Amino acid sequence: MTASRPLAAASFALLALLLTGCAAGAPAADAGSKGDAKTDAAAPAADQSKEEACELVKTTLTELEGLSSVDTSDPAAALEAFKGAEQTVSETAAQISNTEVKAAADSAATAMTEYVTYVDGMLADPANADVSAMGDHLTALTEGITELTTVCA
Repeated sequence: MTASRPLAAASFALLALLLTGCAAGAPAADAGSKGDAKTDAAAPAADQSKEEACELVKTTLTELEGLSSVDTSDPAAALEAFKGAEQTVSETAAQISNTEVKAAADSAATAMTEYVTYVDGMLADPANADVSAMGDHLTALTEGITELTTVCA
């Protein structure tokens, strides 16, 4: 077993805690609308209100709470779960057109994508993994998610 496997597991555990904490801080989305926004439109509405954009964000953050149950002792399986979460965050950001929310959503999606790409690379090539970059990726992701939850608070 290489040193990067335990580091990846720890990194996933930290990310799960981060996302659970941020999602827990977001007001609950209307249960009747859960998932509807993702399937109703392929492109964001041009006149999307802040409330509509934040409803998408809140639903996504609530869905991310499930990451806290990911088995981080299996980094490959955890990576697949986080890739799914990354896709959800990116899809949500793509559906947001409201200018007050768009920048924060894009920032969070970019940070999530970069983090998942980083961990994927670390697992694929542990000998060349830049372990020192983990903190930077987690910080960027924390800041992105925090900014998004603040905008939609």
